Amino acid sequence: MRFVGQVFSGGEVTLDYNEFVDCEIRDCMVLYHGGEFSLVRTKLTNVRFGLGGAANNTLAFLKLVRANGQHLLESLLEQGSQPVSGQDLTVN
Repeated sequence: MRFVGQVFSGGEVTLDYNEFVDCEIRDCMVLYHGGEFSLVRTKLTNVRFGLGGAANNTLAFLKLVRANGQHLLESLLEQGSQPVSGQDLTVN
């Protein structure tokens, strides 16, 4: 679904398979399960993050990599693509 210019306040917002353009997400639980999403010029303020499914599995993998050396995690993260530029997403 595409959301343009909307403000989400309180409650839960699921990122998966959604596009947020010029939105503000504040005081929400932001949920991510591993599906594609887009945040363009969207501001996140005072949010919490929750992971499920494939995203939670990825987090477990990253923790395993980090446990074997912070430099390994940093190297892995440098290899990945950047889904959004700093101008597109603001996190407060």
